[in-house]
Amino acid sequence: MEGILDNLSLAAKSLQTQTTKITKHYHVTIAEWRLLRQIQNQVITQDAMAEALQLDTSTLSRQLKSLTSKELVSKTAVGKDRRQLEYALTATGHGTLTNIDTDYQALIDAVFHYWPEDEQQMMKIMLNRLSRSLDRADSILEEDTQ
Repeated sequence: MEGILDNLSLAAKSLQTQTTKITKHYHVTIAEWRLLRQIQNQVITQDAMAEALQLDTSTLSRQLKSLTSKELVSKTAVGKDRRQLEYALTATGHGTLTNIDTDYQALIDAVFHYWPEDEQQMMKIMLNRLSRSLDRADSILEEDTQ
């Protein structure tokens, strides 16, 4: 079974490389792209973003600062003491996100162009099963090391 995980790892690296090319073309990182998507989905506070993306606050702050300096997001102080910030996409941010999403969808379409719908659904089922199995294996390994 080791071969399956090796193949999956190679496919993940290839996807990472191709996704990096897409985002780099628009001068953002994959992490910044994911953050732009969260903001578009109305996840607009740092706490909500950190939870949604499972990031620590320092990493998130760096990414938000970068997106702000690139003028892809704007921030607004809210609350009584004005320390709470809410983020929104700028017009440039909307455009960048739309372009990246379009290019990423084109990549997905190219990858699965010749896959029948039933095989795509089976792949989703198998990947979900693999993910659950990996989570179970991780839990067992954690118990053994305690």
